Amino acid sequence: MESHAKPTLHIIVTFVAAGKPFDDPAADPAETVGHLKTGVLQYFNLHEGAVVYTLYHGSNPLENMAATLGSIAGPAAALHLKLAQQITQGA
Repeated sequence: MESHAKPTLHIIVTFVAAGKPFDDPAADPAETVGHLKTGVLQYFNLHEGAVVYTLYHGSNPLENMAATLGSIAGPAAALHLKLAQQITQGA
């Protein structure tokens, strides 16, 4: 009986204010950006409110929280992202 390993994706997210990046060597390519962002914010102990955090792939912001990591990575085996913060002005 053959066993087929489930495909995985190596995810690395850097955040300028953190010394160590978020590193998941076996992420599910079907995971959504929104799910990843939640885990990344928890990892860095960050909370959105007056500050909004955005994941970037290169210079492109990942704004579609329903997009899968696999659709962003394409054929690549790894996905390198960065987390940026933006302070929002109160109304």
